[in-house]
Order: sequence, then C-alpha cells, then structure tokens
Amino acid sequence: DNSSRDFDWLDTMWRRTLISSNSERMIGKLFSISVNIPAFLERFPDAKLLYMIREPLNVIPSGLSLVTGVLDSVFGFWDLPEKKRQFYINRLYNALIELQLRFHEDWVNGRIDKEKVMIVKYDSMMSNFEGLINDVLEFIEHEPSQDFLDQVSKMAEKQRNYKSKHKYDLKKFGLTEEKIRKDCAKIYETFFNE
Repeated sequence: DNSSRDFDWLDTMWRRTLISSNSERMIGKLFSISVNIPAFLERFPDAKLLYMIREPLNVIPSGLSLVTGVLDSVFGFWDLPEKKRQFYINRLYNALIELQLRFHEDWVNGRIDKEKVMIVKYDSMMSNFEGLINDVLEFIEHEPSQDFLDQVSKMAEKQRNYKSKHKYDLKKFGLTEEKIRKDCAKIYETFFNE
C-alpha cells in the first residue's frame, strides 16, 4: 500500500498548482484512488469525488482493448503465443473486475462518505449531460459562469448525437457476456437495477 506516499505527492503537486494558478480549487482526474477512497477522504477531508460508473459489458472490453492495443503497438502483443496472451488477458480482466468490486464493497458497507462521493453513470452523461452537470455543480457547490453554461449546452448537443464507433469482440479476449454479468453481478444489482 503506497497510498501515504502517493497522497503526499498529490498534496505537494496540488499545492504548487493552486499557488501558481492563484486558485482555490483543484480538479483532478484520478484513476488510482478508486480502490482506496476511504483513505483518500480521510487524508483530504474537503475533497468531493465524482465516481464514474459504466455498464461492465462496455467498460471491461473497453479497458482490455485499450491496454492490449498499447501493448500491441509497443510489443506486438497479438503476435505472442495464444497461451501467453490469454494468461495476461485473464489477469487484466480479473484486475478490472477487482477495481469495481472494491469500490462496490466500500460503497455498500458504509466505508465511503456518500456526502463526499457522487456516482456518475456514463449513460446519464451521454443522454442527459446538462442535467448531470447541474447535479455536479450543486454537489461541488460551484456557481458557474454563463460562458460555462453555454459550453455545457453545446457539449450536451454533441453528447446526445454521439454514437460510439467501438465494437468489441468478447471472443477476442476469451470472454462471454454471461461471464461478465456473473462476475459483476454485485455491480449490476447495486448500480444498474433501477
């Protein structure tokens, strides 16, 4: 657990940024804290977090595709023997599942202060961007400028018309829809059973 070291580093970088930009608010995009949100909130008690949750059937193959794509361009991943590739894919798949399940366990067991963490569903971001941004602004207690609201309106129109060109072949990763749904059953029950 390197969180103490990592939090010290974040604290130093954020303070420098706030001073150099003459600002009072820091906004970060952090992937590394999702498995350790309780400790993060203990260290940074004034923090407010937006936690993006996306349907596992989309996020798992997307994550696998992203990482294996980078590995392929650098190391020729897809040219490796199938057994070696599948070993790596299985480990990466399990890690992606674990990331979601750790957050879920902290969330449902009350280890995360829900006053400080807002769940943002990816589908809501795409279908109701303006409504989501209004909820976020209220959550973070920020009064936006008119210019900001105008930009949100423009982005909302783009989001409504956006259609992903990504099509993922689960078989390429040795996966099935049933396996992902089973392995992520808790995620579906808690966040997608509305």
